[in-house]
Amino acid sequence: MVGEILRKRREELGKDLREIAQISKIRYDYLKAIENEAFEKLPLEVYVKGYIREYAKILNIDPEVVINEYIQQTSPPQAEKKEAPLEETAQRKHLRIRYVLLPFLLIIPFVFFLFSSNPKKSILPSHPHETKEENLSLVKKSHHVLEVFATDTTWLLVTIDGAQKKEILLKPGESAKWQANQNFSLKIGNAGGIKLAFDGKNLGPPGKKGQVIRLNLPEQNSTL
Repeated sequence: MVGEILRKRREELGKDLREIAQISKIRYDYLKAIENEAFEKLPLEVYVKGYIREYAKILNIDPEVVINEYIQQTSPPQAEKKEAPLEETAQRKHLRIRYVLLPFLLIIPFVFFLFSSNPKKSILPSHPHETKEENLSLVKKSHHVLEVFATDTTWLLVTIDGAQKKEILLKPGESAKWQANQNFSLKIGNAGGIKLAFDGKNLGPPGKKGQVIRLNLPEQNSTL
């Protein structure tokens, strides 16, 4: 059990829980709730992993071992997936191949007709170099850059382009940087503990110290 692992290790090291709270800057009652495995007493479920990871580091325990134990302990049992019959799988594979090949089979006669009727005309753009430069500029413009600078211990969950997720706990003086093609979605555990810079523009702290917010960039829309 997660709480038992952390409590036994702390007692072996002869450390008091209030001492751990001062070092980690995590509230004493939150650490007590983790040791008692009363996770419902924490402000947000997404906080639990960050708190456990920081607590494990202070006790010189591999954080991933404790996090995996927490996930196994709290995750509901998953129903076993039934494998599709071999005949059904083969039929789906044939259908996928057919749908992939069909557009190419329809395009080939059109391309043949185009070249045969206009042999001297080229379908390539008249200014290939300009096209490449325009495409490169569009690619560059589509990138967004987000930088985070920590002034206090802060947990973040960053979702890049709605797919890639980054979970991180920053301490004072630490920073992080990400790139996205479209946007960022952030969950911030201590809005006054960080400063943001988006596409080179300094946005400052997104909220007050201890405030939990969600933030979307480039369109800012923060909520508690």
